[in-house]
Amino acid sequence: MQQTAVKYGIITGIAIVLYLFVFHQINRELLLNPMVYWSPIIVSVVAMTLVVKKVRSDNNGKIAQREALKLAFLTYVLAYLFFTVFIYVLFNYLDPGLVELQKKAMLGAGRKIEGLDFTMTLGKVLFQYAYMLIPGFFLSYMVANFMKK
Repeated sequence: MQQTAVKYGIITGIAIVLYLFVFHQINRELLLNPMVYWSPIIVSVVAMTLVVKKVRSDNNGKIAQREALKLAFLTYVLAYLFFTVFIYVLFNYLDPGLVELQKKAMLGAGRKIEGLDFTMTLGKVLFQYAYMLIPGFFLSYMVANFMKK
């Protein structure tokens, strides 16, 4: 069962990376749009639902909530690992100018940027990844609760 979650997590992670990369290639500024940047959460919820549905159907239409939670969360963890690696590589190696673009966008929105550190270090990115696992767990719980039988 976990192989299914790993498979879905990897596929979802690759899909999220390709999705964001396409927006980056169309227009770099689109990547900084909150609607684009945060929309992979929807893709993750769909993937979590699909993996639980698949395993449930493989088990004669039954799955315990605990098993559904594990599968959904593993899918999310792997998908967001791809997302995190992509963001780190994009901001540090593929397009380091995104940091300046982000500063300009924040200034344009009237936000203060004095004292903010915009560097995208490995430690910051890993902390952000760990932080994003919290809402991922709650989303996984909701999917598992909805899909259990």
